[in-house]
Amino acid sequence: MEKEYFYLNGETKVGPLSLEALKFAPVTPKTLVWTNTIPDWVEARALPEVASLFNSSGDTPPPAAPVPPPPVASVPPPQTPYNMGNYANPDMRPPMPENYLVWAILTTILCCLPLGIVSIISATKVSTLYAQGDYDGANKASADAKKWAMWSAIVAGIFIFLYIIFFVVLGVAGGLANL
Repeated sequence: MEKEYFYLNGETKVGPLSLEALKFAPVTPKTLVWTNTIPDWVEARALPEVASLFNSSGDTPPPAAPVPPPPVASVPPPQTPYNMGNYANPDMRPPMPENYLVWAILTTILCCLPLGIVSIISATKVSTLYAQGDYDGANKASADAKKWAMWSAIVAGIFIFLYIIFFVVLGVAGGLANL
């Protein structure tokens, strides 16, 4: 079986090529080449059969030291309760944001059921997202819980105000009718 050669053209791996085809490729003595008989990429001048393509006198230079492979991207360690998100040390984690659960429950019970339920759902997400290391998500859920609890309280305040106005107007109208 004939050897197959690969070479790097910038960051692109080109091949497989035969030695004959490699003669016509844009390979220089410093181009990194590889074949299945060597463990790593080396400069073309380090392989005698390839170096002979550059050296017309036939004598081959001594093989150069192999070029180390490009660094491999590091894989982050698995997440554990002590290694959440980008904070390897639990003391470095940001504080857990307020969940506003009490406000969400109170506004749901005392006034505005639909908005209060949305607030409760957001409030319960805060601790879960924080425990998973999603600190941005926990902050967003906290802000949503606060927003919906406030809107629930505002809507309740408007309804109470209108309720009082209604009875004041009704009382005044009833008092005028007695005159």
